[in-house]
Amino acid sequence: MTAHDPNTPSHDPTALPFLSEELVVQPEWIDFNNHLNMAFYGVLLDKGGMHGFNALGLDENYRRERGCTTMTADLRIRYLRELVLGDRLRCSFRIVKVAAKAFHYCQELIHSDGWVAATAESVNLNVEIAARKVAPYPADRKAALDAMAADHARTPVPDWVGLPLGVRW
Repeated sequence: MTAHDPNTPSHDPTALPFLSEELVVQPEWIDFNNHLNMAFYGVLLDKGGMHGFNALGLDENYRRERGCTTMTADLRIRYLRELVLGDRLRCSFRIVKVAAKAFHYCQELIHSDGWVAATAESVNLNVEIAARKVAPYPADRKAALDAMAADHARTPVPDWVGLPLGVRW
């Protein structure tokens, strides 16, 4: 596993950080405070996380060919630094833990200057579309999740993962 410059995408899912293509803050995402509206951090994390889902084979083909999809069960975003129009970012993707029907992952929105604008952690579910019900991953997708998790486990989980929510005193 190798570390990467935040300005260079990593398409190797064993590398940390495993980075998306560049994302750019769009004009329609700017609010009356003249910065990125909080809702669009979620858009950036969603768009940026697709490289991880694609590497795992949890993509449109998975939906079409297997009749399964993924859905978010839990999401926490920490807003660390303001983003403004035109800021350029990459999104990291790291698996924390895998279960039979779900996985826990974390992300960072990394500015092109190297600082972290936001972090997120999420629990994602495997869902059979026809039944609209959570189901175990097919063996090959579970194996892909386990393999990526094992590669990512070679380095410590970020210290912000699993922090309690609350007011700092």
